[in-house]
Amino acid sequence: MIDLKKLQARLPKTIELKKDYAILIDQRLLPSQLKFLKIKDYRQMIKAISEMNIRGAQAIGAAGACGLVLGALAYKKENVSDFTKYLTRIAREIIKVRPTAVNLAWAVNKVLAGAQGKNVKEIKKNIFKVAQEILASEVANNLKLGEYGAGLIKDGNRILTHCNAGSLSGIWFGTATAPIYIAYLSGKRIRVNMDETRPMLQGARLTAWELDRAGVPCQLNIDAAAGYLISNGLVDLVIVGADRIASNGDTANKIGTFPLALMAYVYKIPFYVAAVTATIDFEIKTGKEIPIEQRSPNEVTKDILYWKKPVAPRGVKAINPVFDVTPAKFITKIITEKGVFTPEQIISLK
Repeated sequence: MIDLKKLQARLPKTIELKKDYAILIDQRLLPSQLKFLKIKDYRQMIKAISEMNIRGAQAIGAAGACGLVLGALAYKKENVSDFTKYLTRIAREIIKVRPTAVNLAWAVNKVLAGAQGKNVKEIKKNIFKVAQEILASEVANNLKLGEYGAGLIKDGNRILTHCNAGSLSGIWFGTATAPIYIAYLSGKRIRVNMDETRPMLQGARLTAWELDRAGVPCQLNIDAAAGYLISNGLVDLVIVGADRIASNGDTANKIGTFPLALMAYVYKIPFYVAAVTATIDFEIKTGKEIPIEQRSPNEVTKDILYWKKPVAPRGVKAINPVFDVTPAKFITKIITEKGVFTPEQIISLK
């Protein structure tokens, strides 16, 4: 049996819900500083999600769930009907903060559905329990996903990943990193290349931080080097995460994922998407229906994390789509907590 205790000591949970507050890793400060934010109010949680102190599909889902609980705990009146309306309004506020990742709406709506009880006190207790269950089940799902995905990794494989679909993108263990961790802990000799992932450098700052702490052999490359690595036979497989998967298998993930899938397709290497089933949006048929978040051009034209200086001429325009959509035909398999499926097969999970 794989011993996860050492990894747990090196990789803290991304977010936890306490009695009347939530605590989360401030991902904007990594890798230079590991700092935890104490969130006491749902508006603080909305700000943390919006400003990417916490990011990643599962992580913002968990943050949204915890945010709704914090909003509920702050409510002082006793009228159940008014309380329910209040929760519904807060839920809408939280969900609209980041529109692409379906996990946010999924988790918030799950907590909202748990708002049942004879009085306000009982409802608060019940939704707190639902949020805690979401956090625990997401970790368990990632561990199962890792077991399934590790079977696709052979001894000696060189893996390429993009952005951060690691422990920091979930509650713990991650999605794209889950098979990597299981494979590594089981004794397989692997090496991971990480795209740096502009403009917020989640690969360089976050995935590299994680894998280095976990002891997984890894090296960083600029995004534009992926074609060099793949075309020169330096990559055996690609594993990425997902923010939303349409019912036909089309997948939205961090911008830059689609070109990786195309290159993998041309050079006939496996391209895997790792995601829990909560990331699958069975309400939409194809990726064309997935809303793509557009963030501030400042993230492209300025170094907003460190130098705080322009990296492009003043006044130059920029476009900053956060995600792109990879058509299902370029995806080899989708790894979930329920098994490994072709894109065409995931509809069976509905």
